Amino acid sequence: MNEMIEALQKLVSFQSIAKEEGTEYPYGKKVHDAKEYVLALAKSFGMRVTDVPGKYAYIEIGEGPRLIGILSHLDVVPAGDGWTQDPFGGEIVDGKIYGRGTTDDKGPTIAVLYAMKALKEKTTLPARIRLILGQTEENGEWRDIEAYTDAEEIPECGFTPDGDFPAIQNELGAMVFRVQMPQSGFLQGEGGTAPNMVPERAWVKTEFGTYEASGKACHGCAPWLGLNGISELMEKVYQAEPENRFLRMYADLIGKTIYGEKLGIAAEDESGKLTLNVGLFEVRDETATLMVDIRYPAKKNPDEISGSLVRQFSSYGASCECVYHVRPLYTPSDSPVLGALLSAYREVTGDDSRPISIGGGTYAKAMPNMVAFGPNFPGHENREHMDDEYILVEDFLKLEEIYERALAYLLDSSDAASSSSRIDSAFA
Repeated sequence: MNEMIEALQKLVSFQSIAKEEGTEYPYGKKVHDAKEYVLALAKSFGMRVTDVPGKYAYIEIGEGPRLIGILSHLDVVPAGDGWTQDPFGGEIVDGKIYGRGTTDDKGPTIAVLYAMKALKEKTTLPARIRLILGQTEENGEWRDIEAYTDAEEIPECGFTPDGDFPAIQNELGAMVFRVQMPQSGFLQGEGGTAPNMVPERAWVKTEFGTYEASGKACHGCAPWLGLNGISELMEKVYQAEPENRFLRMYADLIGKTIYGEKLGIAAEDESGKLTLNVGLFEVRDETATLMVDIRYPAKKNPDEISGSLVRQFSSYGASCECVYHVRPLYTPSDSPVLGALLSAYREVTGDDSRPISIGGGTYAKAMPNMVAFGPNFPGHENREHMDDEYILVEDFLKLEEIYERALAYLLDSSDAASSSSRIDSAFA
């Protein structure tokens, strides 16, 4: 127990925000350092490690032709403001381990690593287990995972410990749009830290003055949990400068909506509800740029979303381009992988809750037969992408037990590879 906690505290201490820092550290020096620490820890457990510098890395145990995969990630979103504890300190207060990444995704990574260690020490494994260490998950690039899939063996099935329990059966599609308007009437300005985060603060300077606004940060896939500082700013400045065409465009097409109502793209089906988050705002040479994150349900045509946005923003003299797109994920209820994971969770917790759908996008979309599985427990506060992110010590230890059992079940499952979970291709 103490070993696991200390390992997490050490991993949290790396400020591993993915950002290119030359050819030596294409994902950032701190991301590299976090990777090196985890690989060294795995080596100390007698595990095999593979590291292709600047591309990808993984840890493996077991023998045989079958391969079970776990996709986690070591990069984190920026800490942001509002913390009462050191975001990279890993302090334990009232049974909570605080720090950026404790739930997303460093805590689960350590829990999986110790689950692998426990299995390795208990028995001879009938197949291989491979923990793939993502390094660019949060910025949406996934360059490392692309490099892995181009060069390495693809697991027959597995999970990503970067979602919710009992398990995530469906994930909404994700699109990020860049909206730009030259001669915006703004001189300087910025707001937000990432497209997939609800921005906490924003400011802008015009010839008439400088304005600031604040909100409440949270994950961009659940904007109702926060308050968008950029939208607050735009409303504030629009009241003072109603003739500004950028502000008029923002008020007419976005305002304070979070479901795409003003853009006419609101949609909902059994997989979830479309959401909209303006995550970034920047002014350079009087050109104002917005980064708009949209999560859409499985039955919504993404081409219709793109067409609507391009048409409507262009009518105000702004360009609109989709710069990132991942389609929805659907896992059938009879999937052997989903069944194995649910069995492990239910036996450890006694909770028979049904699997869920989410707006977030996970590594489950990166490879076939993958399911997002934990670490967030039903009814427990989830502060990922927020200030004072933490994981309960009790939950952290329970993760190891659940993941150990889940891996054992996947190893024993002869039909896991027959699962038909897939990225939805209805509009491909």
